[in-house]
Amino acid sequence: MIYLDPPYNTGSDSFVYNDNFNHASWLTFMLNRLQIAKDLLSDDGMIFIQTDDNEQAYLKVLMDSVFGREKYLNTVTIKSKSSSGASGGGEDKKLKKNTEFITIYQNELAQINIQEIIVPLEDYIHLRKQDGKGFAYKSVLTKPGITKKIGETVDGRGNIIELFDVENFEIQSVTSVAKKEQITEQEVYKKYLNQIFTTENAQTSIRERVKNSLPNDSGYTIARYVPVSGRNKGMVTDVGFIGKTKRLVSFLNATAYKKENVVYKTEKSGTLWDDISWAGASKEGGGISFDSGEKPEKLLQRIIASATQENDIVLDFFMGSATTQAVAMKMHRRFIGIDQMDYINTVSVPRLKNVILGEQGGISKETNWHGGGSFVYAELFEKNQIYVKNILKAKTVSELDTVFQSMKNVADFDFRVDLNNFKNKSQSLEFSERQSMMLKILDKNQLYYNYSEIEDSELKSLLKKEEMSFNREFYNDMLI
Repeated sequence: MIYLDPPYNTGSDSFVYNDNFNHASWLTFMLNRLQIAKDLLSDDGMIFIQTDDNEQAYLKVLMDSVFGREKYLNTVTIKSKSSSGASGGGEDKKLKKNTEFITIYQNELAQINIQEIIVPLEDYIHLRKQDGKGFAYKSVLTKPGITKKIGETVDGRGNIIELFDVENFEIQSVTSVAKKEQITEQEVYKKYLNQIFTTENAQTSIRERVKNSLPNDSGYTIARYVPVSGRNKGMVTDVGFIGKTKRLVSFLNATAYKKENVVYKTEKSGTLWDDISWAGASKEGGGISFDSGEKPEKLLQRIIASATQENDIVLDFFMGSATTQAVAMKMHRRFIGIDQMDYINTVSVPRLKNVILGEQGGISKETNWHGGGSFVYAELFEKNQIYVKNILKAKTVSELDTVFQSMKNVADFDFRVDLNNFKNKSQSLEFSERQSMMLKILDKNQLYYNYSEIEDSELKSLLKKEEMSFNREFYNDMLI
């Protein structure tokens, strides 16, 4: 899978990446990378790209053109901040931003692993009350009764559905059971987890067939059949229907479980992820500080789990603070991380070393991470990039002239450049104009040496023997 967290193009100059493209440049910047991503993505691969609303709509159209509209899967909305603390625009000008978006595409053989959101039931009920919502599971089947077969019907494929009447059952509310037994409602949920249910007006073909088979029955009916799809595919399954309209009986234990005397509620994650806390994300990583745009490990855990199995490869070529790679390592995935920023040596690599040593931040406890693993770290060997750095470091025209003298004999220039004409023209330019022009005349396709040049005499004279040996081993392994 590929996960990308590119510059959002917000116009800000406070982010460590360039985040102030003009719109067309940002689209070109992304197009070049998406085309490479398409080539790298496996037939069963998925790509997730996270942005805010500034470019998301344009990104979707761009990805349609690169991957094909039929490859589009979903756009996930993430609650990234609370409204009170959200940034973006004055209160009198626009709504504050408190969401981000993940745009997802998948190749033909890919299948998303829908993740479950797990919350302690007590917290889940409390949060619903805060939002002015009730909790539907309020009935307890205190006496399950006895079943008696009363007939049969068939499903759409002609398979038998056995029908059973339930006699001598008893239903009480959670509240009444709590009062009767002098315990709290939370304790009722723990004690009677497997007997607590709600009823739903589910529009299913099985329900319609039960209603048609028992038109005047107002009791409790069990339909026993073998589903041909879904969670219970191929297994004998009992489904309850109750009352004259035969509402579906849904038991709480289908979406909840008890562990160490705590009941947890599970829900399948949809396209709104509002349950992941961003508080403290910048402090994850074993004390490595990265304050600009870092994502929570929990978020990357859900993304990686949605698209991969253990030992799969996760690629992120906006590596940043190495959150993707740290989470991949803790989840026993292989990973590739790429970046072009100088903080790799002060943030990204130290963070991964901390993961190997067993740091306990982020998802470490949840994944039972105690350290281990390894990674290979390599830098591209600079060619024209050396001159780019020196040009940007220069403070005076004299310093620029010194850089130019060193460039003349070694640098690779844009084939359209006439050096004599440039030299004459540049003499009349101010410092900033000369600096800009010197950057433009360099061939940007030659910022680094390519591996194909490793046997060239020029490169051989610059590399140590151990560097030559490492490159041959690394690239041969990659080719294999």
